[in-house]
Amino acid sequence: MGSKKDREQRLLLLLSKRQDYVTAEELAAFLGLSQKTVYRLIKKINGDSAEGDVIASEKGRGYKLNYEQYIGQKNVVPAQRSQYSPTERRNRVTEELLLSAPQAKNVYNLFEEYFVGDSVIFSDEQLIAEQLQPYDLKLERKKRTLAVLGKEGNIRRAIADLIQMHDIIDINDLKHNQELNFNRYDVLFILDQIKIIEHQLETTIPYPYNVNIFSHLYILISRLRKVGKLSTADLSSLTKKEKEEMQQDAALYQVAQAAIANVENYLHDSLPEAEVYYLYQYLTSSRTQRAISKVTKFSSEVATITQAYLDGMSERLNIPIKGESIFLDLANHIKPMLNRLEHQIRVKNSLLNQIKMTYEEIFTYVAEVSDEVCQEFHLPAVNEDENGFITLYFARIIETNQLPIRTVIMCTTGLGTSELLKVKVEKKFPELEIVDVIASRDSQHFLDKYPGVDLILSTIQLKEELPLHFLLVSAMFTPDDQHRLQRKIEEIYDER
Repeated sequence: MGSKKDREQRLLLLLSKRQDYVTAEELAAFLGLSQKTVYRLIKKINGDSAEGDVIASEKGRGYKLNYEQYIGQKNVVPAQRSQYSPTERRNRVTEELLLSAPQAKNVYNLFEEYFVGDSVIFSDEQLIAEQLQPYDLKLERKKRTLAVLGKEGNIRRAIADLIQMHDIIDINDLKHNQELNFNRYDVLFILDQIKIIEHQLETTIPYPYNVNIFSHLYILISRLRKVGKLSTADLSSLTKKEKEEMQQDAALYQVAQAAIANVENYLHDSLPEAEVYYLYQYLTSSRTQRAISKVTKFSSEVATITQAYLDGMSERLNIPIKGESIFLDLANHIKPMLNRLEHQIRVKNSLLNQIKMTYEEIFTYVAEVSDEVCQEFHLPAVNEDENGFITLYFARIIETNQLPIRTVIMCTTGLGTSELLKVKVEKKFPELEIVDVIASRDSQHFLDKYPGVDLILSTIQLKEELPLHFLLVSAMFTPDDQHRLQRKIEEIYDER
Protein backbone atom coordinates (compact mmCIF):
# COMPACT_ATOMS: atom_id res chain seq x y z
CA MET A 1 0.00 0.00 0.00
CA GLY A 2 1.40 3.37 -1.00
CA SER A 3 1.99 6.09 1.58
CA LYS A 4 -0.85 8.25 0.21
CA LYS A 5 -3.32 5.36 0.41
CA ASP A 6 -2.06 4.55 3.90
CA ARG A 7 -2.66 8.15 5.02
CA GLU A 8 -6.20 8.03 3.63
CA GLN A 9 -6.94 4.82 5.54
CA ARG A 10 -5.48 6.16 8.78
CA LEU A 11 -7.58 9.32 8.42
CA LEU A 12 -10.76 7.28 7.86
CA LEU A 13 -9.97 4.95 10.76
CA LEU A 14 -9.38 7.89 13.06
CA LEU A 15 -12.70 9.51 12.12
CA SER A 16 -14.48 6.15 12.51
CA LYS A 17 -13.40 6.08 16.16
CA ARG A 18 -14.74 9.56 16.88
CA GLN A 19 -18.47 10.13 17.15
CA ASP A 20 -18.27 13.92 17.02
CA TYR A 21 -16.62 16.47 14.75
CA VAL A 22 -12.80 16.68 14.72
CA THR A 23 -10.93 19.80 13.68
CA ALA A 24 -8.32 19.77 10.91
CA GLU A 25 -5.76 20.84 13.50
CA GLU A 26 -6.49 17.77 15.66
CA LEU A 27 -6.37 15.46 12.63
CA ALA A 28 -3.08 16.92 11.48
CA ALA A 29 -1.52 16.52 14.93
CA PHE A 30 -2.64 12.91 15.30
CA LEU A 31 -1.56 11.87 11.79
CA GLY A 32 1.68 13.85 11.85
CA LEU A 33 0.71 15.81 8.73
CA SER A 34 0.19 19.44 7.82
CA GLN A 35 -3.36 20.84 7.81
CA LYS A 36 -3.05 21.43 4.05
CA THR A 37 -2.31 17.75 3.54
CA VAL A 38 -5.36 16.84 5.64
CA TYR A 39 -7.52 19.12 3.47
CA ARG A 40 -6.17 17.48 0.31
CA LEU A 41 -6.77 13.95 1.67
CA ILE A 42 -10.37 14.77 2.60
CA LYS A 43 -10.97 16.35 -0.81
CA LYS A 44 -9.56 13.28 -2.58
CA ILE A 45 -11.54 10.80 -0.44
CA ASN A 46 -14.79 12.67 -1.13
CA GLY A 47 -13.88 13.10 -4.80
CA ASP A 48 -13.35 9.34 -5.22
CA SER A 49 -16.81 8.59 -3.79
CA ALA A 50 -19.55 8.14 -6.38
CA GLU A 51 -22.40 8.22 -3.86
CA GLY A 52 -21.75 11.46 -1.97
CA ASP A 53 -19.24 12.74 0.56
CA VAL A 54 -17.72 10.14 2.89
CA ILE A 55 -16.45 12.89 5.21
CA ALA A 56 -18.89 15.64 6.19
CA SER A 57 -17.69 19.10 7.22
CA GLU A 58 -19.24 21.90 9.26
CA LYS A 59 -17.77 25.35 9.64
CA GLY A 60 -16.40 25.94 13.12
CA ARG A 61 -16.69 22.27 14.12
CA GLY A 62 -14.48 20.37 11.69
CA TYR A 63 -14.97 16.98 10.04
CA LYS A 64 -17.08 13.93 10.76
CA LEU A 65 -17.34 10.53 9.09
CA ASN A 66 -20.55 9.64 7.27
CA TYR A 67 -20.34 6.13 8.68
CA GLU A 68 -23.02 4.47 6.54
CA GLN A 69 -21.42 5.92 3.42
CA TYR A 70 -18.01 4.72 4.59
CA ILE A 71 -19.18 1.16 5.26
CA GLY A 72 -21.13 0.99 2.00
CA GLN A 73 -18.17 2.18 0.00
CA LYS A 74 -15.85 -0.41 1.57
CA ASN A 75 -18.16 -3.19 0.39
CA VAL A 76 -18.24 -2.08 -3.25
CA VAL A 77 -16.13 -4.13 -5.65
CA PRO A 78 -14.14 -1.56 -7.63
CA ALA A 79 -14.43 -1.40 -11.37
CA GLN A 80 -11.43 -2.26 -13.48
CA ARG A 81 -9.11 0.68 -13.99
CA SER A 82 -7.13 1.53 -17.09
CA GLN A 83 -4.45 3.49 -15.24
CA TYR A 84 -2.03 2.36 -12.56
CA SER A 85 -0.11 4.25 -9.92
CA PRO A 86 3.70 3.91 -9.90
CA THR A 87 3.48 1.49 -6.96
CA GLU A 88 0.84 -0.63 -8.69
CA ARG A 89 2.90 -0.65 -11.89
CA ARG A 90 6.01 -1.87 -10.07
CA ASN A 91 4.04 -4.51 -8.17
CA ARG A 92 2.57 -5.93 -11.38
CA VAL A 93 5.97 -5.99 -13.11
CA THR A 94 7.55 -7.61 -10.03
CA GLU A 95 4.83 -10.25 -9.95
CA GLU A 96 5.38 -11.06 -13.62
CA LEU A 97 9.15 -11.36 -13.10
CA LEU A 98 8.74 -13.57 -10.02
CA LEU A 99 6.20 -15.88 -11.63
CA SER A 100 8.55 -16.30 -14.62
CA ALA A 101 11.80 -16.60 -12.62
CA PRO A 102 14.49 -17.49 -13.55
CA GLN A 103 13.39 -16.92 -17.14
CA ALA A 104 14.36 -13.53 -18.56
CA LYS A 105 11.64 -11.15 -19.79
CA ASN A 106 12.03 -8.43 -22.40
CA VAL A 107 12.08 -5.04 -20.63
CA TYR A 108 9.88 -3.25 -23.11
CA ASN A 109 7.33 -6.07 -23.17
CA LEU A 110 7.11 -5.78 -19.38
CA PHE A 111 6.47 -2.03 -19.42
CA GLU A 112 4.75 -1.37 -22.76
CA GLU A 113 1.19 -1.23 -21.36
CA TYR A 114 2.19 1.48 -18.84
CA PHE A 115 3.49 4.00 -21.43
CA VAL A 116 6.58 5.05 -19.48
CA GLY A 117 10.01 6.14 -20.66
CA ASP A 118 13.51 4.73 -20.12
CA SER A 119 14.21 6.91 -17.07
CA VAL A 120 11.06 5.63 -15.30
CA ILE A 121 11.92 2.04 -16.25
CA PHE A 122 15.43 2.44 -14.86
CA SER A 123 14.05 3.89 -11.61
CA ASP A 124 11.55 1.02 -11.30
CA GLU A 125 14.36 -1.50 -11.77
CA GLN A 126 16.28 -0.03 -8.84
CA LEU A 127 13.22 -0.08 -6.58
CA ILE A 128 12.26 -3.63 -7.59
CA ALA A 129 15.82 -4.82 -6.90
CA GLU A 130 15.66 -3.27 -3.41
CA GLN A 131 12.27 -4.88 -2.82
CA LEU A 132 13.70 -8.33 -3.65
CA GLN A 133 16.82 -8.07 -1.47
CA PRO A 134 15.16 -9.18 1.80
CA TYR A 135 14.26 -12.47 0.05
CA ASP A 136 17.87 -13.06 -1.04
CA LEU A 137 16.82 -12.62 -4.66
CA LYS A 138 18.73 -10.77 -7.36
CA LEU A 139 17.31 -8.74 -10.26
CA GLU A 140 19.62 -9.30 -13.21
CA ARG A 141 19.62 -7.19 -16.38
CA LYS A 142 21.21 -8.52 -19.55
CA LYS A 143 20.97 -6.28 -22.57
CA ARG A 144 17.23 -5.71 -22.98
CA THR A 145 15.96 -8.34 -20.52
CA LEU A 146 15.30 -8.67 -16.78
CA ALA A 147 15.28 -11.82 -14.68
CA VAL A 148 14.93 -12.71 -11.00
CA LEU A 149 17.50 -15.20 -9.74
CA GLY A 150 17.42 -17.15 -6.48
CA LYS A 151 16.12 -20.24 -4.72
CA GLU A 152 12.62 -21.47 -5.48
CA GLY A 153 11.53 -21.22 -1.84
CA ASN A 154 12.59 -17.57 -1.71
CA ILE A 155 10.82 -16.79 -4.98
CA ARG A 156 7.58 -18.22 -3.65
CA ARG A 157 7.89 -16.33 -0.38
CA ALA A 158 8.35 -13.10 -2.30
CA ILE A 159 5.32 -13.78 -4.48
CA ALA A 160 3.21 -14.70 -1.44
CA ASP A 161 4.11 -11.41 0.28
CA LEU A 162 3.68 -9.19 -2.76
CA ILE A 163 0.70 -10.74 -4.51
CA GLN A 164 -2.48 -8.63 -4.42
CA MET A 165 -5.03 -11.19 -3.24
CA HIS A 166 -4.15 -10.88 0.46
CA ASP A 167 -6.33 -7.78 0.84
CA ILE A 168 -9.44 -9.83 0.04
CA ILE A 169 -11.37 -10.89 3.13
CA ASP A 170 -14.02 -13.00 1.37
CA ILE A 171 -12.22 -15.57 -0.77
CA ASN A 172 -15.29 -15.88 -2.99
CA ASP A 173 -14.58 -12.34 -4.18
CA LEU A 174 -11.75 -13.86 -6.20
CA LYS A 175 -14.35 -15.14 -8.65
CA HIS A 176 -15.55 -11.64 -9.48
CA ASN A 177 -12.78 -9.15 -8.65
CA GLN A 178 -11.62 -7.57 -11.90
CA GLU A 179 -8.81 -5.68 -10.16
CA LEU A 180 -6.78 -8.86 -9.75
CA ASN A 181 -4.82 -10.11 -12.71
CA PHE A 182 -5.75 -13.79 -12.25
CA ASN A 183 -6.52 -16.69 -14.55
CA ARG A 184 -10.24 -17.32 -13.97
CA TYR A 185 -10.04 -21.07 -14.64
CA ASP A 186 -7.18 -21.47 -12.16
CA VAL A 187 -9.16 -19.49 -9.58
CA LEU A 188 -12.21 -21.76 -9.92
CA PHE A 189 -10.07 -24.92 -9.82
CA ILE A 190 -8.25 -23.85 -6.63
CA LEU A 191 -11.48 -22.78 -4.90
CA ASP A 192 -12.83 -26.26 -5.64
CA GLN A 193 -9.69 -27.80 -4.12
CA ILE A 194 -10.18 -25.80 -0.93
CA LYS A 195 -13.79 -27.04 -0.72
CA ILE A 196 -12.56 -30.61 -1.20
CA ILE A 197 -9.93 -30.17 1.51
CA GLU A 198 -12.56 -28.79 3.91
CA HIS A 199 -14.90 -31.68 3.09
CA GLN A 200 -12.19 -34.30 3.64
CA LEU A 201 -11.17 -32.74 6.96
CA GLU A 202 -14.82 -32.12 7.94
CA THR A 203 -13.95 -28.56 8.84
CA THR A 204 -13.90 -24.97 7.59
CA ILE A 205 -10.67 -23.09 6.92
CA PRO A 206 -11.38 -19.47 7.87
CA TYR A 207 -9.85 -16.23 6.64
CA PRO A 208 -6.93 -15.50 6.34
CA TYR A 209 -5.72 -19.12 6.27
CA ASN A 210 -7.90 -20.01 3.27
CA VAL A 211 -6.39 -17.09 1.35
CA ASN A 212 -2.89 -18.31 2.25
CA ILE A 213 -3.63 -21.80 0.94
CA PHE A 214 -5.21 -20.31 -2.18
CA SER A 215 -2.16 -18.14 -2.84
CA HIS A 216 0.20 -21.09 -2.32
CA LEU A 217 -1.63 -23.24 -4.90
CA TYR A 218 -2.08 -20.32 -7.30
CA ILE A 219 1.65 -19.53 -7.15
CA LEU A 220 2.48 -23.20 -7.78
CA ILE A 221 0.20 -23.42 -10.83
CA SER A 222 1.32 -20.05 -12.19
CA ARG A 223 5.00 -20.96 -11.82
CA LEU A 224 4.52 -24.26 -13.63
CA ARG A 225 2.57 -22.57 -16.45
CA LYS A 226 5.28 -19.96 -17.02
CA VAL A 227 8.44 -21.91 -16.22
CA GLY A 228 7.54 -25.56 -16.77
CA LYS A 229 9.19 -28.30 -14.71
CA LEU A 230 10.83 -26.84 -11.61
CA SER A 231 14.09 -28.73 -11.12
CA THR A 232 15.81 -26.53 -8.55
CA ALA A 233 17.79 -28.21 -5.80
CA ASP A 234 15.47 -27.16 -3.00
CA LEU A 235 12.57 -29.05 -4.63
CA SER A 236 14.44 -32.18 -5.66
CA SER A 237 13.85 -34.40 -2.62
CA LEU A 238 12.76 -34.46 1.00
CA THR A 239 15.02 -35.11 3.94
CA LYS A 240 14.33 -37.96 6.36
CA LYS A 241 13.26 -35.41 8.98
CA GLU A 242 10.76 -33.79 6.59
CA LYS A 243 9.27 -37.18 5.65
CA GLU A 244 8.88 -38.07 9.34
CA GLU A 245 7.31 -34.68 9.96
CA MET A 246 4.53 -35.39 7.46
CA GLN A 247 3.66 -38.61 9.27
CA GLN A 248 2.74 -36.72 12.45
CA ASP A 249 -0.73 -35.99 11.08
CA ALA A 250 -1.81 -38.76 8.70
CA ALA A 251 -5.11 -37.05 7.82
CA LEU A 252 -3.43 -33.82 6.72
CA TYR A 253 -0.77 -35.76 4.82
CA GLN A 254 -3.39 -37.71 2.85
CA VAL A 255 -5.32 -34.51 2.08
CA ALA A 256 -2.15 -32.77 0.88
CA GLN A 257 -1.27 -35.78 -1.31
CA ALA A 258 -4.76 -35.80 -2.87
CA ALA A 259 -4.72 -32.05 -3.55
CA ILE A 260 -1.31 -32.17 -5.26
CA ALA A 261 -2.46 -35.19 -7.30
CA ASN A 262 -5.43 -33.09 -8.47
CA VAL A 263 -3.05 -30.29 -9.46
CA GLU A 264 -0.96 -32.80 -11.45
CA ASN A 265 -4.07 -33.96 -13.30
CA TYR A 266 -5.14 -30.36 -13.91
CA LEU A 267 -1.76 -29.42 -15.41
CA HIS A 268 -1.04 -32.83 -17.01
CA ASP A 269 2.37 -32.81 -15.34
CA SER A 270 4.06 -34.56 -12.43
CA LEU A 271 5.28 -32.72 -9.35
CA PRO A 272 8.06 -33.51 -6.85
CA GLU A 273 7.14 -34.90 -3.42
CA ALA A 274 8.32 -31.62 -1.90
CA GLU A 275 5.09 -30.01 -3.14
CA VAL A 276 3.10 -32.33 -0.88
CA TYR A 277 5.34 -31.30 2.00
CA TYR A 278 4.86 -27.58 1.28
CA LEU A 279 1.06 -27.89 1.18
CA TYR A 280 1.13 -30.06 4.32
CA GLN A 281 2.94 -27.24 6.14
CA TYR A 282 0.36 -24.69 4.99
CA LEU A 283 -2.45 -26.91 6.28
CA THR A 284 -0.60 -27.49 9.57
CA SER A 285 -0.07 -23.73 9.90
CA SER A 286 -3.79 -22.98 9.52
CA ARG A 287 -6.53 -22.81 12.10
CA THR A 288 -9.84 -24.51 11.42
CA GLN A 289 -13.40 -23.91 12.57
CA ARG A 290 -14.78 -27.09 14.04
CA ALA A 291 -15.98 -27.90 17.52
CA ILE A 292 -13.73 -30.95 17.89
CA SER A 293 -10.76 -29.26 16.20
CA LYS A 294 -9.70 -27.27 19.27
CA VAL A 295 -6.64 -29.02 20.66
CA THR A 296 -6.53 -29.43 24.43
CA LYS A 297 -3.07 -30.97 24.76
CA PHE A 298 0.07 -29.22 23.58
CA SER A 299 3.81 -29.76 23.47
CA SER A 300 5.80 -28.27 26.31
CA GLU A 301 7.14 -25.62 23.93
CA VAL A 302 3.65 -24.43 22.90
CA ALA A 303 2.41 -24.46 26.50
CA THR A 304 5.44 -22.55 27.81
CA ILE A 305 5.32 -19.90 25.07
CA THR A 306 1.55 -19.44 25.50
CA GLN A 307 2.02 -18.92 29.23
CA ALA A 308 4.84 -16.46 28.55
CA TYR A 309 2.45 -14.36 26.46
CA LEU A 310 -0.25 -14.50 29.14
CA ASP A 311 2.19 -13.55 31.91
CA GLY A 312 3.83 -10.79 29.88
CA MET A 313 0.52 -9.20 28.89
CA SER A 314 -0.95 -9.60 32.39
CA GLU A 315 2.00 -7.68 33.80
CA ARG A 316 1.80 -4.90 31.22
CA LEU A 317 -1.99 -4.52 31.31
CA ASN A 318 -2.00 -4.81 35.10
CA ILE A 319 -4.91 -7.25 35.08
CA PRO A 320 -5.06 -10.98 35.92
CA ILE A 321 -5.29 -13.07 32.74
CA LYS A 322 -6.09 -16.60 33.84
CA GLY A 323 -8.41 -19.47 33.05
CA GLU A 324 -8.29 -22.70 31.07
CA SER A 325 -10.44 -21.39 28.19
CA ILE A 326 -8.21 -18.33 27.75
CA PHE A 327 -5.09 -20.51 27.73
CA LEU A 328 -6.55 -23.02 25.28
CA ASP A 329 -7.79 -20.34 22.90
CA LEU A 330 -4.41 -18.63 22.70
CA ALA A 331 -2.47 -21.92 22.58
CA ASN A 332 -4.54 -23.03 19.59
CA HIS A 333 -3.24 -19.92 17.82
CA ILE A 334 0.35 -20.17 19.07
CA LYS A 335 0.75 -23.78 17.88
CA PRO A 336 0.23 -23.11 14.13
CA MET A 337 2.01 -19.75 14.48
CA LEU A 338 5.20 -21.51 15.60
CA ASN A 339 4.94 -23.75 12.55
CA ARG A 340 4.53 -20.68 10.32
CA LEU A 341 7.61 -19.08 11.84
CA GLU A 342 9.69 -22.24 11.37
CA HIS A 343 8.69 -22.65 7.72
CA GLN A 344 8.60 -18.92 6.86
CA ILE A 345 4.89 -18.95 6.06
CA ARG A 346 3.50 -15.45 6.36
CA VAL A 347 -0.22 -14.88 6.94
CA LYS A 348 -1.16 -11.38 5.82
CA ASN A 349 -3.42 -9.45 8.19
CA SER A 350 -5.61 -7.10 6.15
CA LEU A 351 -6.92 -5.47 9.36
CA LEU A 352 -3.43 -4.66 10.65
CA ASN A 353 -3.66 -0.86 10.29
CA GLN A 354 -7.07 -0.79 11.98
CA ILE A 355 -5.85 -3.05 14.80
CA LYS A 356 -2.78 -0.88 15.40
CA MET A 357 -4.91 2.26 15.59
CA THR A 358 -7.85 0.86 17.57
CA TYR A 359 -5.74 -1.12 20.05
CA GLU A 360 -2.52 0.88 19.92
CA GLU A 361 -1.40 0.19 23.48
CA ILE A 362 -2.25 -3.52 23.41
CA PHE A 363 -0.44 -3.93 20.06
CA THR A 364 2.66 -2.22 21.47
CA TYR A 365 2.65 -4.52 24.50
CA VAL A 366 2.17 -7.63 22.32
CA ALA A 367 5.13 -6.60 20.14
CA GLU A 368 7.27 -6.21 23.28
CA VAL A 369 6.27 -9.63 24.61
CA SER A 370 6.87 -11.21 21.18
CA ASP A 371 10.41 -9.81 21.13
CA GLU A 372 11.07 -11.22 24.61
CA VAL A 373 9.60 -14.61 23.70
CA CYS A 374 11.64 -14.86 20.48
CA GLN A 375 14.82 -13.99 22.33
CA GLU A 376 14.19 -16.41 25.19
CA PHE A 377 13.10 -19.35 23.02
CA HIS A 378 15.38 -18.62 20.04
CA LEU A 379 12.52 -18.19 17.58
CA PRO A 380 12.46 -16.29 14.27
CA ALA A 381 11.11 -12.74 14.68
CA VAL A 382 7.32 -12.47 14.98
CA ASN A 383 6.13 -10.07 12.26
CA GLU A 384 3.50 -7.34 12.63
CA ASP A 385 0.78 -9.45 10.97
CA GLU A 386 1.13 -12.13 13.65
CA ASN A 387 1.30 -9.53 16.41
CA GLY A 388 -1.95 -8.08 15.06
CA PHE A 389 -3.73 -11.43 15.36
CA ILE A 390 -2.43 -11.93 18.92
CA THR A 391 -3.55 -8.39 19.80
CA LEU A 392 -7.14 -9.35 18.95
CA TYR A 393 -6.99 -12.19 21.50
CA PHE A 394 -6.04 -9.85 24.32
CA ALA A 395 -8.44 -7.13 23.15
CA ARG A 396 -11.24 -9.70 23.34
CA ILE A 397 -10.13 -10.77 26.81
CA ILE A 398 -10.26 -7.16 27.98
CA GLU A 399 -13.61 -6.47 26.31
CA THR A 400 -15.26 -9.57 27.81
CA ASN A 401 -13.75 -9.27 31.27
CA GLN A 402 -14.35 -5.59 32.05
CA LEU A 403 -15.53 -4.92 35.59
CA PRO A 404 -18.60 -2.65 35.84
CA ILE A 405 -17.92 1.05 36.32
CA ARG A 406 -19.03 1.97 39.86
CA THR A 407 -20.99 5.20 39.56
CA VAL A 408 -22.54 7.72 41.95
CA ILE A 409 -25.31 10.06 40.75
CA MET A 410 -25.39 13.47 42.39
CA CYS A 411 -27.79 16.42 42.30
CA THR A 412 -28.91 19.26 44.58
CA THR A 413 -31.11 17.17 46.84
CA GLY A 414 -30.39 13.61 45.85
CA LEU A 415 -34.08 13.03 45.16
CA GLY A 416 -36.58 13.46 42.34
CA THR A 417 -34.64 14.33 39.18
CA SER A 418 -31.63 12.27 40.20
CA GLU A 419 -33.80 9.16 40.66
CA LEU A 420 -35.21 9.73 37.16
CA LEU A 421 -31.66 10.16 35.88
CA LYS A 422 -30.69 6.88 37.54
CA VAL A 423 -33.44 4.98 35.71
CA LYS A 424 -32.42 6.47 32.36
CA VAL A 425 -28.73 5.75 32.88
CA GLU A 426 -29.30 2.16 33.99
CA LYS A 427 -31.45 1.52 30.93
CA LYS A 428 -28.97 3.00 28.43
CA PHE A 429 -25.69 1.93 30.05
CA PRO A 430 -25.85 -1.47 31.78
CA GLU A 431 -22.04 -1.43 32.16
CA LEU A 432 -22.50 1.22 34.89
CA GLU A 433 -23.17 0.03 38.41
CA ILE A 434 -25.11 2.81 40.18
CA VAL A 435 -24.01 2.41 43.80
CA ASP A 436 -25.93 5.39 45.21
CA VAL A 437 -27.83 8.62 44.53
CA ILE A 438 -26.62 11.45 46.79
CA ALA A 439 -27.04 15.15 47.41
CA SER A 440 -24.27 17.57 46.50
CA ARG A 441 -23.77 18.48 50.18
CA ASP A 442 -22.50 14.93 50.75
CA SER A 443 -19.80 15.14 48.05
CA GLN A 444 -17.01 15.39 50.66
CA HIS A 445 -17.98 12.24 52.52
CA PHE A 446 -19.25 9.69 50.01
CA LEU A 447 -15.71 8.51 49.12
CA ASP A 448 -15.35 7.20 52.67
CA LYS A 449 -18.48 5.16 52.17
CA TYR A 450 -17.73 4.10 48.57
CA PRO A 451 -13.93 4.05 48.14
CA GLY A 452 -14.07 2.09 44.90
CA VAL A 453 -16.21 4.56 42.93
CA ASP A 454 -14.99 5.25 39.36
CA LEU A 455 -17.37 7.98 38.17
CA ILE A 456 -19.63 10.77 39.37
CA LEU A 457 -22.59 11.79 37.21
CA SER A 458 -23.80 15.15 38.45
CA THR A 459 -26.49 17.63 37.46
CA ILE A 460 -24.54 20.46 39.12
CA GLN A 461 -20.97 21.63 38.80
CA LEU A 462 -18.82 20.95 41.87
CA LYS A 463 -16.59 23.66 43.30
CA GLU A 464 -13.97 21.26 44.59
CA GLU A 465 -12.06 18.66 42.57
CA LEU A 466 -12.43 15.00 43.41
CA PRO A 467 -9.84 12.26 42.64
CA LEU A 468 -12.04 10.38 40.17
CA HIS A 469 -13.85 10.84 36.87
CA PHE A 470 -16.60 13.47 36.79
CA LEU A 471 -19.23 14.25 34.15
CA LEU A 472 -21.78 17.06 34.22
CA VAL A 473 -25.09 16.07 32.61
CA SER A 474 -28.58 17.50 32.41
CA ALA A 475 -31.37 15.94 34.46
CA MET A 476 -33.18 15.05 31.20
CA PHE A 477 -30.17 13.03 30.01
CA THR A 478 -30.26 14.26 26.42
CA PRO A 479 -28.71 12.44 23.41
CA ASP A 480 -25.72 14.77 23.71
CA ASP A 481 -25.31 13.72 27.37
CA GLN A 482 -25.45 10.10 26.26
CA HIS A 483 -22.71 10.59 23.64
CA ARG A 484 -20.51 12.35 26.19
CA LEU A 485 -21.08 9.59 28.73
CA GLN A 486 -20.18 6.94 26.13
CA ARG A 487 -16.87 8.70 25.49
CA LYS A 488 -16.24 8.94 29.24
CA ILE A 489 -16.87 5.19 29.62
CA GLU A 490 -14.40 4.46 26.80
CA GLU A 491 -11.87 6.76 28.51
CA ILE A 492 -12.23 4.84 31.78
CA TYR A 493 -11.90 1.49 30.05
CA ASP A 494 -8.81 2.72 28.15
CA GLU A 495 -7.19 3.72 31.44
CA ARG A 496 -7.85 0.30 32.88
